Amino acid sequence: MVGPRKLMSRRARWLLVGVPVLFALVLASSGAEAAGCKKVSGKFTLASVTGPTCQSGVQICATGSYSGGLAGTSAFTGTSLVPTVDTPTTAVVVLTGDATITTKAGALSTKDAIVLRTTGAGDFAEVDTVTSGAGEWAGATGVLREQGTFTAQAGGSGEYVGQICT
Repeated sequence: MVGPRKLMSRRARWLLVGVPVLFALVLASSGAEAAGCKKVSGKFTLASVTGPTCQSGVQICATGSYSGGLAGTSAFTGTSLVPTVDTPTTAVVVLTGDATITTKAGALSTKDAIVLRTTGAGDFAEVDTVTSGAGEWAGATGVLREQGTFTAQAGGSGEYVGQICT
């Protein structure tokens, strides 16, 4: 039979050795997971695309220029435009769409969910989910958050932040 002193000493040894080892393993695995991820941020400008080159069922398309961590060009095609019960009061609608951001490293494809004010400067905020990539972005996942202004007449601009994982 193991006495209370021996039992306590085994527990103490496990705590002194086991917990730090477990902690180190957790840190190492979380670092390995984050190693393939890159934080990105920057600015963008947008230009409205109209006419036959806009293949959107809701007739909202745009091209853009990105600077910062995703320096390159973009193309957006709206897929749905939904007013809400509050739209008559706020002039805010929900817009979804597909976008491609093309950089020197390759292209990122995103599904975008946007709240857009249809009056004034066209204030908007959005969450863009990275669905795929090509080139160095092959297999990419991640998310971008963007905010800015956009109107069909003036185009727009804004800022983005996010994380891309490959």
